[in-house]
Amino acid sequence: MIRQHYPKVVIAAAALALVLACTLANAKRPAAAATKTKVVEVAKLVGEPVAYDALEHHVGDEIAIETTFNTVRRGKLVKYTNPTLTIQLGPEHGSIELSVPRETIRSISVLPAAPARPEAGAKQEQGNRSAKKN
Repeated sequence: MIRQHYPKVVIAAAALALVLACTLANAKRPAAAATKTKVVEVAKLVGEPVAYDALEHHVGDEIAIETTFNTVRRGKLVKYTNPTLTIQLGPEHGSIELSVPRETIRSISVLPAAPARPEAGAKQEQGNRSAKKN
């Protein structure tokens, strides 16, 4: 009686192992890690690299800072001093001012100016879409 069930158990175990191996092989990376990698790559490709000392001429410009903590901060350069930079982060990060010590900065890029958007209150002309009345 034991010999009759043994081949079925072996086949079931092999099938389960095969399904598990296929599942693990097709597993994707977590989205957070992929997003962080893309942010770093985009920040490096878009901006113009600049030396720390040259930043005194870029106050008010949009910059991206890569730190030794493997983070990228993007914002408007508000204040430049020899020991620290102060940038204003965007509204998605609370529009706060962040001071970054010079020792923790790995690279700095000056980003191109964003194209001007029309004001929210201003109406844009759309043309006459109504039917002509007699």
